[in-house]
Amino acid sequence: MSVEFMDVTPHGRVLSVFGELKVPAVYCLAELIDNAFDDFWKRPPSDLRPAVTITLPGSTSTLSDAEVWVVDNGLGMDRQALNNAVKAGWTSNSRYEALGLFGMGLNIATAGLGWWSEIWTTRAGDPSWTVVTLDLAAISAGENYQVPLRHAPKDDPSEHGTKVIIKKLRPDQFEVLKRQARTIRDKLGHIYSHLLTERAYLITVNRTQVRPRRACVWGDNRSVSRGGAEIPAVIRIDETLPARRACVNCGRACEDSPCPTCGSDRTEYVERRIWGWLGIQRYLHKSEYGVDFLRSGRKIMMYNRDVFDWVDPDGLGAPEREYPIDSPRNEGRIIGEIHCDHVPVNYTKTSFELDSAEWKTVLRVLRGESPLRPNRARQLNLPTNDSPLGRLFTGYRREDPGLRYLVPGDGKNALRDKAIEWTKLFRDGHPEYQTDEKWYEAARLHDNGPASPPVAKPSPGSGSGITSRMGLDDDGPDVDSNGPGRDGPTPETRDQRLERYRASATEVVDMAGRYEADGQGAVDLRVWVVSGTSVEDHGNRLVPMFVERTRPPRAEAFVAADNALFTEYGVDFRELVLVELAEYMRQRAAGSSGPLPLSAVLQTLRVRSGMAKVTPDVLAAQARRLLDRVREAMQPEVAGNPSGYWELLPEGERALTERRFALEGGADVWDEVIEKGDFVLYIPASAVVRLLERRPGAFLDNRVFRRSYATLTDEGTRGLVVSRLAGYISDLALLVDDHPRLNAEELARSRISCRLVERELADTD
Repeated sequence: MSVEFMDVTPHGRVLSVFGELKVPAVYCLAELIDNAFDDFWKRPPSDLRPAVTITLPGSTSTLSDAEVWVVDNGLGMDRQALNNAVKAGWTSNSRYEALGLFGMGLNIATAGLGWWSEIWTTRAGDPSWTVVTLDLAAISAGENYQVPLRHAPKDDPSEHGTKVIIKKLRPDQFEVLKRQARTIRDKLGHIYSHLLTERAYLITVNRTQVRPRRACVWGDNRSVSRGGAEIPAVIRIDETLPARRACVNCGRACEDSPCPTCGSDRTEYVERRIWGWLGIQRYLHKSEYGVDFLRSGRKIMMYNRDVFDWVDPDGLGAPEREYPIDSPRNEGRIIGEIHCDHVPVNYTKTSFELDSAEWKTVLRVLRGESPLRPNRARQLNLPTNDSPLGRLFTGYRREDPGLRYLVPGDGKNALRDKAIEWTKLFRDGHPEYQTDEKWYEAARLHDNGPASPPVAKPSPGSGSGITSRMGLDDDGPDVDSNGPGRDGPTPETRDQRLERYRASATEVVDMAGRYEADGQGAVDLRVWVVSGTSVEDHGNRLVPMFVERTRPPRAEAFVAADNALFTEYGVDFRELVLVELAEYMRQRAAGSSGPLPLSAVLQTLRVRSGMAKVTPDVLAAQARRLLDRVREAMQPEVAGNPSGYWELLPEGERALTERRFALEGGADVWDEVIEKGDFVLYIPASAVVRLLERRPGAFLDNRVFRRSYATLTDEGTRGLVVSRLAGYISDLALLVDDHPRLNAEELARSRISCRLVERELADTD
């Protein structure tokens, strides 16, 4: 009998179908990043920093002209590798050896973003770029996968890498790519935090470097005591399991060849290791908790909470969520990073294969087999859970403020919002928040907070100077004039009043710290700006602010944000805080010879406090940084029509721009800089004002500046918006371009203009 064959080559429309799978844009980009990093994961370079540059559509782009570029400096591909790379579902990688794994594949990732793409690739020594074009519309109309391939010249024979250019973006993806660059950057910073931190890989999105999202976890030296045992805030894990033979093709464990699941004869022994850490976050959060699981240095699951579920090993009943169960707000803080390179993942790399034996082994190593809850374990006659997660649960399941559970507090309540504010400063790189000292001190003070020793209330008129007027001589609560046992409301105590102020206040973190003055001692100060209520001193007098002494040398300043002195007369509350503090220190240190002049104490206090000077040079440096931010924010807008914007500049400003580029611009070709719109990065400050005045619609409406413009219908109002912004920037231009000598009033105006420009800048991502 003759054997017949049927052609089952998929129709060209299959790629279009892949594009309809609705994979989020960030995971399509991550697939392209993975493919780029594969070369570096297998063969780490000694003289090259692995880098991927992503360019997303600008904020003024349209669906018809928007493009996405993903460029890497990898080794590049030969023709055969390129041919394989664009085959649907093909991969050269073992399921266990690289980031590429068995994921979506290059062409499926590009199809998820748009209908048309080009892949450019070259190796060091190749005479040209090899370019292949994937037009899904044309492929869908055909019966095969024949796609055009061409060669493009390259300037430097030693150049290597791959560029992926995607056009004809899908409408839903276009909106995400256009408007959510910052969100995409943050997500990529979370996904690749290990590679960015530990291997110094580099990813940029729209010319902004992706920063790794670092875990804000308590230090290794912190712990709590339970039942006589110390439970550290961070538990390290490193569990090596016996190597196991598995199928390279499908990833399933198999002791024999061929694989009983897929029939492949490609099997190999796979090293199995579970390593990383579990720990306690310094803040509580409704969503930012759980364990991150990594494969080949790339996070597959983030803030995963399956590890908090107890599943009956006999399969009886639904999973029981065990954490958080003691939180009234359903907030958690157990986090972790666990590497398990041997566990197979799904094709979008958004999850491991949760039904696999390998994944279940990971969960068993982390959380054991008994319930985390001791009472539940006893009910089931199961042993106490002493797994890494079980220990953390025992030590930190509750969120009571203080050192017993390592939760920052203020003596009464947990400092939830403040702990999150500090975490933002930690992630922004603020040096004072890189360790857990702020959090630990707040937890310690909650338990052992400063308490002022009681002193006798002075007789009327016994106080002197501003300290008496501010109530600083009165360390005890006011006495109710009704007397004990009289009718009338119970008066508010001093502590209650201060607590009420703190509850409606925002701490001025940058003013917190130690203040010293020659011969006047030192004060550890905290400053609170109280909103929505007036501020009264201890004489029940309404005041703009007062300084409260706590346990020496500590003091707190309470500022009434709504006081007319600040809202109507323009007084800088920071200056007033220093004045009041100087007077307090002066009176406190007064000796037999009498106090120093207030101005002398204030001068020393400003110098010793480290506050920034207000000089033309200092302000010019600040103005220069702000103008650089404005130029960078303008660039995506200018790139929409660079020649037109270039023509807006007069000859003199063009010459200054070219001169600055020659000094700072590096090896770029000047004509290309103009064509890309990058010339705006080098324009003089006066040209920034000119472009704003000539083309306000391109830079307002939260593009470069926050101010609304397009929705305004009155031309006079539009002109006022532009003239106000132009005035602020003109002050900066004066500082940067002309270096004038300024008097005190002009310095004050320049400082305010710097603040206003910074406030006006939009989030242009």
